[in-house]
Amino acid sequence: MRLGDVRPTTGKVLESILATLDDFWEGARVLDLFAGSGSLAQAALEHGAAEVLAVEGHARVASGLRKKMPVITGILPGALSKLRDQFDIILGDPPYGVPEGPATLAQLSPFLKPGGWIVWEHHHKDVYPDPVPGLKLWRCRRFGETAVSYYRQGGMSPE
Repeated sequence: MRLGDVRPTTGKVLESILATLDDFWEGARVLDLFAGSGSLAQAALEHGAAEVLAVEGHARVASGLRKKMPVITGILPGALSKLRDQFDIILGDPPYGVPEGPATLAQLSPFLKPGGWIVWEHHHKDVYPDPVPGLKLWRCRRFGETAVSYYRQGGMSPE
């Protein structure tokens, strides 16, 4: 994949994420990290999220995304320093096999509201921190080469 190319979340994976968090989208503040095409954030809005904020590291991609939603341009995890709020749902879809994915996930707990969710899409062979500081893995589902991990503070149940 070339710099600035995006790998949108596939339909099956997106449907699973939306269904798993079906009771949590309405009125949510959503952060979309490694936003790329913005398909995750756009789906969150369509399912009732009150607001979304995207973070994208490639200026060209961020410029196109800015036409759809608010965007912070910056390379993660460093761009986390630009955040001032907490979010109900944090979505992450880093490029497969890059160290920025695990490094970013390890720093997300302070940005998650109590009772919130982190949904992290990754290659099933990528190595992620376990445990993640301040979070507990609730579920991990695999879709071919893709895995989606759901985290909560202290491993709270989904209710």
